[in-house]
Amino acid sequence: MPERTMRLNFHGNYAGSHPQAWKAGTNTPGELDLDFYVKYAQIAERGLFDGIFYAADLAAQGPNRKTCPGLDPVVLSAALATNTEHIGLAATISTTFSEPYNVAKSMATLDHISGGRAAWNIVTSYDPMAAPNFGMTELPPKEERYDRAKEFVEIVLSLWDSWDTDAIDSGNGNGGTFVDSAIHPIDHTGRYYSVRGPAQTPRSPQRRPVLFQAGASEEGKSFAAQVADGIFCVALDLSVAKEFYAEMKTRVKKANRNPDDAYILPGIYMYLGSTEEEAKRALEEQADPAEAMKHLAVKLSTSEESLNLDETVPDEILEQALINAQSDGHTRSLVEFLQSERLTVREFLERQPLRGPHRVLVGVPETIAGWLETWFVEKAADGFNIGNLTHETLTIFVDEVVPRLQARGLFRHEYQGKTLRENFCGSA
Repeated sequence: MPERTMRLNFHGNYAGSHPQAWKAGTNTPGELDLDFYVKYAQIAERGLFDGIFYAADLAAQGPNRKTCPGLDPVVLSAALATNTEHIGLAATISTTFSEPYNVAKSMATLDHISGGRAAWNIVTSYDPMAAPNFGMTELPPKEERYDRAKEFVEIVLSLWDSWDTDAIDSGNGNGGTFVDSAIHPIDHTGRYYSVRGPAQTPRSPQRRPVLFQAGASEEGKSFAAQVADGIFCVALDLSVAKEFYAEMKTRVKKANRNPDDAYILPGIYMYLGSTEEEAKRALEEQADPAEAMKHLAVKLSTSEESLNLDETVPDEILEQALINAQSDGHTRSLVEFLQSERLTVREFLERQPLRGPHRVLVGVPETIAGWLETWFVEKAADGFNIGNLTHETLTIFVDEVVPRLQARGLFRHEYQGKTLRENFCGSA
């Protein structure tokens, strides 16, 4: 097998992140149904996916969007840990609305009960509707959110390391005793936090959970380069993806890390079918043009009335969108795509008929495998964060796309180890 092989992650929210995806199969809406999530995890594990990822919306309602239900990703991941054996479990927790000590304990607990398969997706949160749910009138400025996040992660890592590897003496035959001299307070005093420590939870089977992060602003890219094992990103175009990939590898190296130790994972929405017509029909059945139009206007910080279906988006709207962006990654990728392709709004919505923001792939297994291979070989990605699949189409991906990737030497034939760190990062 080649030294460099593809990483695959499944975006498990809402039938693959698109709220209407359940309509394509026999599933009922699964936001509150554990069996619904278990089935996804077990299919993805059969396909040797590295992990399954859960986002965390922290506001149920807000302007220009429907009510957004959801489960706590850490609790859900813990439930899935008892129903799977190998697949990694990535849970999103915001550093803006949490405390380092609680996160260190929750994620270490998940890592222990899953046998070393936990990952923390670190976010700073950009949704202004979340702030009032946590006693804030508004979100802190982006720069402050990232400054807090850096200190937050530093504390969590210190807490995870506050138990030495020999902190448990298991040689007495009574289930082990704790060696106090091998357990250390961290005594952190910083700009935003003061934490004595040590952690309450010993080191986990993979030493610490794997870290994921997404961010396309200057602050986000700098942060990801310093801490992330996996970097989620938005990429609608191959050339843009290659530029981001090269930039992030350079940033990781400048942060005194091995660039090969940080994996770039663009998000993609996927519609599979046994024929092209079947795949296109699946997309059409799930697409909501009115919702997509509304979402496009929100992402561009403008009104629907200012967008003409048969014209390109005016340059002044695109320029203003970058200034007012809630999420730099989502907005910048969208604006760059609209500027380079010069599509009319109607043409864009035909190509991206979902709320977005990720690249939409529609086709048969051979087509999908070829697309994934191109982006991987061209070094636009080290792997992919795949969403928008139903149970049935995820099964098609596992049964028909994965074998094609394996035959081309691009993907594993078995899990390399027991922990997520061994499988995703290639190290114990």
